[in-house]
Amino acid sequence: MNRFQSALLIFLVGLAPFPLASAQDAVPGVDLIYPEFAHPKEDATAAIAKGDLRFINVDRHGKVVPGAERYARLVEIHGTKFIKQHFRIFASPSQNFSFVLRARAYAEEYNQTLLRYLQEQYRNKRP
Repeated sequence: MNRFQSALLIFLVGLAPFPLASAQDAVPGVDLIYPEFAHPKEDATAAIAKGDLRFINVDRHGKVVPGAERYARLVEIHGTKFIKQHFRIFASPSQNFSFVLRARAYAEEYNQTLLRYLQEQYRNKRP
């Protein structure tokens, strides 16, 4: 292959449209940064099957449970569990903020799934 053909090949490959991807592009059903937050409904269903009816809280000191703000009595009865952030020595404020946002969204959907289940159970118990 001579130089002209090599240059032409490189030029043509450069014209091909390649999709640009970044680290935060969405892949359906997968959170690339925090994969443990990918399936809140399925996780809630699995916890219910195990008999774990605790709600998820994202901050240790807060009384507000995402998605269950109006159901304080149910939260008190069934309790809460806390989502722990993986220990990272050099986490930036931006990374911490991103974790809190994703954890809150995950907890809200998880808790709403649990609430729907509990409401259905309480409806079926009534005479």
